[in-house]
Amino acid sequence: MGCVLVAGVAMAAPKKTEIDGVRCASEKDYKWWRDARFGIFIHWGPGALIRGNAFSWPNVPGRRPWHELGYMADHTHADEMSLEDIKKNYKYYREKGYRDKQVQIFNSLYKIFNPTKFNADAVAQMAVDAGAGYIVLTTKHHDGFCMWDSAYTDHDIMSTPFKRDICKELADACHKRGIRILWYYSILDMYEATYDTKNIQPYEDYVYNQVKELMSKYGSIEGIWWDGGSIKLDQKRIYKMINSYHPGALTNGRIGGPVKYGVSFSTPEQRTGAFQMDRPWETCAVIGGGWFWSGGKYVKSIETCLRMLVNCAIGDGNLLLDFGMPPDGEIIPKVKKNYLAIGDFLKKYGESIYKTRGGPYKPGNWGGSTRHGKTVYLHIMQRWPIGELRLPPLPAKVLSCEALTGGNPVCRQTDKNLIITMDPKEHVSPDTIIKLTLDSDAMAIEPITTRIDEPLTLDARVKASSPDRPRGKRGSPETVIQYSFETGKIKKAFGEESSDAEIKVSHKSHRKWDPKEKERIRKMVSRTHRGHFWRYWQADRDDKQPWIAVDMGREVTFQKVGIKNNFGIIQGFELQAEKDGKWETFYKGESFEDLFVHLKKPVTARRVRLLILGYEDAPPQISMFDVF
Repeated sequence: MGCVLVAGVAMAAPKKTEIDGVRCASEKDYKWWRDARFGIFIHWGPGALIRGNAFSWPNVPGRRPWHELGYMADHTHADEMSLEDIKKNYKYYREKGYRDKQVQIFNSLYKIFNPTKFNADAVAQMAVDAGAGYIVLTTKHHDGFCMWDSAYTDHDIMSTPFKRDICKELADACHKRGIRILWYYSILDMYEATYDTKNIQPYEDYVYNQVKELMSKYGSIEGIWWDGGSIKLDQKRIYKMINSYHPGALTNGRIGGPVKYGVSFSTPEQRTGAFQMDRPWETCAVIGGGWFWSGGKYVKSIETCLRMLVNCAIGDGNLLLDFGMPPDGEIIPKVKKNYLAIGDFLKKYGESIYKTRGGPYKPGNWGGSTRHGKTVYLHIMQRWPIGELRLPPLPAKVLSCEALTGGNPVCRQTDKNLIITMDPKEHVSPDTIIKLTLDSDAMAIEPITTRIDEPLTLDARVKASSPDRPRGKRGSPETVIQYSFETGKIKKAFGEESSDAEIKVSHKSHRKWDPKEKERIRKMVSRTHRGHFWRYWQADRDDKQPWIAVDMGREVTFQKVGIKNNFGIIQGFELQAEKDGKWETFYKGESFEDLFVHLKKPVTARRVRLLILGYEDAPPQISMFDVF
């Protein structure tokens, strides 16, 4: 994760279901995984010691880059820092970063990695209490450090002061509690000398032998979560070995090319996947500020985490929610609190998540639905729209309608609509759940597209009180809207459906662009779709009441405002429209995550502003700002 990613690729040709009589994963092997809907990702290793700089690897002058050739191809242990020097230098690098000793520091961190507070039973029990069905651990990340006792390298946990096999301890703890486990394994390896994209075989042997260890030494293992790398491995050889130990083992598609054997799952990263029922998918996203330990800052709100889980379920996918373990191995209370809150939600409303499939209503800017048997669960995730929700009709009769989250909904069916009415005071954030019992099988209903509104902010001019990083997609205000000239397709936004026929920016802009400005913004947004975790506006840290404003270039009339905040840390805000050169407030709120404000009366304005009155910890990250 983080540096080199190879996206999962769906195969057009049929995949082989077995290799020389060894069975590979089928759809049946995914039943437990789909039923679970929720897993916990753990990124951990010596990189935790340097927090946010864990991915700050430079290219070494005069040699091939690190994603093509392992660093140790021309570095030896003699180049590492002494124990005394690494103790003195790593903290400065963690806080400030500098280039001349990065390789030495990173490759020496194992000498001081000693997570004495690690308790595998506590981690596994947290997964149970969180309602998670499985855990994925980074056994080896891009740095090449191995979290188990490997016979094929000395760059592993047994070379640290800790000297305990973390993979064994975690696997044993999970097995005791019925939590399933998959191993994350990075194909990219910056440390191993045999990693060479021009001479693959020696490194493939290394991968084969290490994955064999992981699949053979630790009891029942559900599969391998591949990541990174440009080396294309001999899939037949490796998949035969994996499935000989665990027939039907699950794997994702990040193996450097199309998966040829069995069913693999796709892995949209830091974004909610599109509605898709014909291939398993799993959103991988962080609970905090990064994959690895980042100092405990920027932990998502509980509401944000719950919305992520529900957004995945209504799209027929899973959520793999990551936390970076601190270097001492103890889970911080703020992170644990969020996982346990998810567990509380699932204890109350798990029937609407576990063992369900997405649909029949595809996600829209109101929310979405899940289904099981003759039951449909409506997950209404935006502000209750003035007490009434209108959806396309269902080709089945609704026998009963109840709110799992409390309240007294009324359901009416007409030829044109399914209409749910409910007192707005009974709306529950972040998810009002309405249970519909039908007279026929809900799974027999073809997926139904719901309304997707086009924003009036297309090609708007955007200004802000301050930018954190004005020249890149991370931090600059221009990134929060859509542009008619963006390359690629608009991905999922506010939960609306987008699949193979994704929503394209196809409508014409009213605005004439200066070529230089157009090129500047094009480079800024590059190919990162709006709404992605890595595309946002963030104010400067000294900006205590930051604001961001959109100028549509003409007066427009709107009755809905959509805002997405990555972490849910805002404490008070106002929405304002400019009238006669002054900003007038038309809506006040306390907090939001993914928020649609449904206004009681339309507003007409050319410029609209979000004023943030307060926030927790650090300036919030706004990744979308639209009016409709």
